[in-house]
Order: sequence, then C-alpha cells, then structure tokens
Amino acid sequence: MASWVKCTTTDGAEIRVNLEHVAMIRSYHSDRGFSGSEIIFATGTPSTLVVNESRDTLLKSSEVRRDA
Repeated sequence: MASWVKCTTTDGAEIRVNLEHVAMIRSYHSDRGFSGSEIIFATGTPSTLVVNESRDTLLKSSEVRRDA
C-alpha cells in the first residue's frame, strides 16, 4: 500500500512523495538559516529533494494518511 506525504519545496511548490521510494530522510540546514529535510530516494531522478517540513513532521503525517 502506497504511503504518500504532502511536502513543500524550498521554492514553494506543493508536491506529494511516495515514501515507499524513499531511502532516507535527514535534517537539512543551510548556511543562510533555512532548515527543513532532505529526502533521499532509493533510485531514479531526482535523487534528492529538499523540503520545508521537518523529518518528524513527514514521518508523522505518513502514519495518518495512507492511500491505495
């Protein structure tokens, strides 16, 4: 069963990510003060994606929303 989570990219685009294709989610901090998460995919393009949401927020929302 697919587990989708809604995220916002650093440029403000709203996207949905299937967590079944994600290898790792780690905290991301830039030198300019931005903090969010870096999503690293197991395969494919893009291989990574930086989003505004925290790692904990992404993982908690996947527990609630599960779509077929």
